[in-house]
Amino acid sequence: MNQNPTTIEPPHQTRTNALRTAARCALGTLAITTALPLASATTHAEDAPSHVNLLANFDFSNEYLTPRGMIVHDRGLAIQPLFLGLVNVYHGDSFINDVTLVPGVWNDFSTVGVSEHAPFGSNPKTHWVEIDPIAGISVGFAKNFKLDVTYTAFAMQILDIGTSQHLDTKLSFDDTQYLKKFALHPYFEFWQELDGKATDADVPEAVFGPSPKSGSHAAPGSSYYFEVGVDPGYTFKDLGSLKIEAPCRVLLPNERFYGEYYGNASTVGLFELGLKATVPMNFMPKGYGHWSFHAGARYQYFVDNNLYHLNEFNAPGKPTRDSVQGYAGVSIFF
Repeated sequence: MNQNPTTIEPPHQTRTNALRTAARCALGTLAITTALPLASATTHAEDAPSHVNLLANFDFSNEYLTPRGMIVHDRGLAIQPLFLGLVNVYHGDSFINDVTLVPGVWNDFSTVGVSEHAPFGSNPKTHWVEIDPIAGISVGFAKNFKLDVTYTAFAMQILDIGTSQHLDTKLSFDDTQYLKKFALHPYFEFWQELDGKATDADVPEAVFGPSPKSGSHAAPGSSYYFEVGVDPGYTFKDLGSLKIEAPCRVLLPNERFYGEYYGNASTVGLFELGLKATVPMNFMPKGYGHWSFHAGARYQYFVDNNLYHLNEFNAPGKPTRDSVQGYAGVSIFF
């Protein structure tokens, strides 16, 4: 059972000051790996010919688990609204067949307050955990390929954590015409920290001092990771167009991404398995957008021992080998 993050407190005040010193270590995330593909697919709907559209997505889950394996909070309900603007500036039959601009914003709220200042458990607390501005471009080319380039900033509202900035580049391939209903929809992704950290990698040294394993005094600094994954799915037309997806992915970090405070970095940082069901809400009146309901779960296993230890500094406040996030929500396309 996970520990209550609002009651976790370092044993002495020096840890509080050290955590504040390490405030640039951002915990935040944006589920942009799913947001941009959804945006691109939606803009091609035959019943949505507009060149400017809006996608609103509202997720509710048992915890805030980032794609990078950080459990930010795990008590109460995590409420995560996402708003994306979709501006299609080109669609044709040339080598480059589609160009869509994707500005947006993502937020995370918790029904159980999280400390505004380090350490966990201190007052005051806030229900607003994070806000992430988004600026992306999605380019379709060579018929079945798509390149998404997305800038994000994680502006944390908790634990004196500052804002980190990142650039995500994702190449995906639509193999539907070759594998039909067994299509895998593979992708390859490169995620670069531009300023600040997206994990707790800076914190152990700030709290405990030099590593007993490496003796290093050097902060990990900005880093990157690669990711490979697939998102197979099948739509059951006879069940109200119910779509079942089973995404899975592997994260391959640079040695500085999680740091090496607890030992040498692993080639694989984590792997994730998921299951998601989506069904259109056709009972909604016309003129109020296209609504759908989705529910699912994702399981992450933390392979890298440094990642395993890092959740000691946020929820659940102890080394953690794996986590399961259940979620449900509603998407609306205008």
